[in-house]
Amino acid sequence: MPSTSFARRAWRIIAIQLLILLGGIFLYKVYLPHRAHEMAAQAAALREEKIVVLFHDSVVEDSTHEISVPLEGVIVKRHPQKLSTVFSPREAESTLGVPDATTLDFRGGQHLTWLGTGHKLAASFNAGRLYCLSLEDRATGHGVLVYESIYSWHPY
Repeated sequence: MPSTSFARRAWRIIAIQLLILLGGIFLYKVYLPHRAHEMAAQAAALREEKIVVLFHDSVVEDSTHEISVPLEGVIVKRHPQKLSTVFSPREAESTLGVPDATTLDFRGGQHLTWLGTGHKLAASFNAGRLYCLSLEDRATGHGVLVYESIYSWHPY
């Protein structure tokens, strides 16, 4: 009897260890990749939201002027936009995170680009001061360039 009792215990211990091993394999092969993908999607959605909010908080429409612009083959009247707030590259990076692309021009101007799931935001700085903000729809390629002056504004 003692030998069968010992055999049962050994098989029970082996079965428990196999269940723990299978649980660990399931965790690493199925759950963790799924969770990482889910968290990446949430981070991308949050970044897209931050891009749109920053653009709309930084731009104001001038309702006193109207400009004729082409929109999908038709000329329409639009109110021009201009920058309402001016921020530094450091402030932009603290709001949106590290930019996806950074370039410098020959005069020392800095151009930062952030990519979201649906939009691309490009900010141009001269001597650490924002002078141009561009928001482009990644699906259509259409967007708008907004400068400090309403007379430089134009959609594309």
